[in-house]
Amino acid sequence: MLLVDDRLKAARDHAAAGRHDNAVLLFESVLDVAPGNVEALSGLVEARLAGGDLEAAQALLLKGASLSGQDPGLLTLAAKVGLLSGDETEAERLVDHALALDPFHIQAVLLKSERLASQGRVFEVEDLLNKVRARTQDPQILAGIANLYFKHGLFGPALLLAQEAHDLSPLDAPANALVGRILTALGDHAKATPFLETAHLQDPSNLEHLIGLADNSAATGLLSEARRIANRAIALYPTAMPAWLCQISIRAKLGEAADALKEFAPVAKAAENRVDAILTLGAAYRLAGQPAKTMQLLEPLLNGGEPLEPAVRARLVNLLHDAYLSAGELEKVPPILSETVGTCLGISVAESIDHETLRDRLDKTAMVIDPGLNTLEFMVMARFIGKTARGFDTPVVGPSGLAQLAGLLGYRNYLANDTSEEHGAKTAFSHAVPVSRLLGVPAVIRGGLHSEPYLPALEQDLHKWRRALEEFPRPWIGISWNETPTGLALDPLLKALPTTPGTLVSTIWDQGRSQLQGHSGIIDAGKHFQNLDDLAALLQVLDVVVGPDGLVLHAAGAAGTPGLALVEHIAPWYWHAEDGKSIWYPSIDVIRAPRTEHWSLVMPMVAQQIKSGMTPHL
Repeated sequence: MLLVDDRLKAARDHAAAGRHDNAVLLFESVLDVAPGNVEALSGLVEARLAGGDLEAAQALLLKGASLSGQDPGLLTLAAKVGLLSGDETEAERLVDHALALDPFHIQAVLLKSERLASQGRVFEVEDLLNKVRARTQDPQILAGIANLYFKHGLFGPALLLAQEAHDLSPLDAPANALVGRILTALGDHAKATPFLETAHLQDPSNLEHLIGLADNSAATGLLSEARRIANRAIALYPTAMPAWLCQISIRAKLGEAADALKEFAPVAKAAENRVDAILTLGAAYRLAGQPAKTMQLLEPLLNGGEPLEPAVRARLVNLLHDAYLSAGELEKVPPILSETVGTCLGISVAESIDHETLRDRLDKTAMVIDPGLNTLEFMVMARFIGKTARGFDTPVVGPSGLAQLAGLLGYRNYLANDTSEEHGAKTAFSHAVPVSRLLGVPAVIRGGLHSEPYLPALEQDLHKWRRALEEFPRPWIGISWNETPTGLALDPLLKALPTTPGTLVSTIWDQGRSQLQGHSGIIDAGKHFQNLDDLAALLQVLDVVVGPDGLVLHAAGAAGTPGLALVEHIAPWYWHAEDGKSIWYPSIDVIRAPRTEHWSLVMPMVAQQIKSGMTPHL
């Protein structure tokens, strides 16, 4: 006869492997012979929740009420069930009761931290998790702290803690998934792949793992594989909005956006949560390169007077913000961001404030590079930082990886918020405004869109590059390209430039320089770069710069250097152009590929545009 311990071990093994039906049978068999077994009851409730049977989980907890009242684990499970059923007040009471019985119960602490984080009480979450961490090296606690840092853009500490959790439990699916997600956010997709694959193998039906793996595959150029994984996610979760959004994003890159949207439309229409479906459909239109449809769908939701939860409203504003920028309808942006800016400055919605008072508040404000802002978006918005606050002395807070770039743009007071010493970001300024929200500040304060060039360079560096290039025929044409196969490589770019007069100058300084092998006649300026100051000076000496979306083209635009940006068919918002001219960088012309990765179709236009007189030296 099988002992209770044998059955419990087998049940746990089945549950860990995702075989929830087998786990249910074994946990029930334990309860048949030992009705008061808390571990079996807990395991059965978890198995029912994993199988999506909320009613069965509720019934089990009600039946075992006499047991659950004094057991922190069962109380925490009951709190989870309360959250799933929409009873947040009861869930709060239950998790607080669990922590009163055992202040260091891992699952109760993690659930409490999630609730605090959802209320914006970040420092309380950090204190709670670190108190438990001081007593135990439990991988779940380490992962919980890492996830907290990750959600708030502190990628450095997040990665260190996530890797520590992974080292303690190398096959743990959530730990592997978290490391993979952080590496993906850092742009290291190749390194993220094995972690995401391990998470998927350990828990193949987990929706989050499937989406992470699909997105990462797409980022590394494996679009067919990405589509296969996304299709699998939809097959398992046919009504899950994140799965559909993932698939639409991938199919848009494959040129199948219209078909993907057509398939998704009836799913969105039948969704139980109408607002979530509308927001997802709006995001899908934007991913498909149709920001006008996004606006048409979401503006009624914003202006309809329907009360929205803060998180839902924030999602709505973010989607509309991106759609307005992508469509070039910038006049619509300030109204939807002004409330956020006011809140950051301590101004109530009902309070009116004059420009002089607003300037005074901004003078005491730090500018925070928020987690949703990538490097290139930061370069676009950086033009407003100095004018909005106290010039180049404005405190700028962000990841340490952007410190050099901020310094290049002239901002000397940079505070890294992702180091072990300063990740709390407790500083002396009274307010902080996200850089992504600066368009919510009145234009009379932040400055207009068409600002003067704002990428400075030292005269000694300019002189150095002029002397280095003076013996070569003009025009001096700077070229850049993508390192990865999903972008624009050097060879197809050169096909557009064989008969172009002048001198080609490579502006690449990283591993992409390896593509120069076998190409004579191109000046490899990148090998002489000591830092980004050299790039800034070179770009201001060159006559024109040609290449894909990237740091080089943004720096050329910020420097006021003529340029030609070759962008994907579905481009980021900052490459919106009017009559072929970038609205953010007046010196940059924009050529958009008619289809994803079909660069060959635009190369004749590149050659013609350069020859037609982009520089005075042609």
